[in-house]
Amino acid sequence: MMDWRQILIELMSQSDRVQTSIYFPKDIHEALVRWAEEEDRPISNLVVRIVSKAVEEREKQQNPQQ
Repeated sequence: MMDWRQILIELMSQSDRVQTSIYFPKDIHEALVRWAEEEDRPISNLVVRIVSKAVEEREKQQNPQQ
């Protein structure tokens, strides 16, 4: 039987996510904290949602026929 460390390593290796560091100006970070709290979600989840929508919109603009 696998212990929790082995399970965690297995789950992490199967993930399609990557980790990165982002440095925000303090005022932007504070605004994101408030926004995330209003939506009862972690800041990282909020930022992924915002960036995902921005990427989707950019792709639509670059490929209008699709």
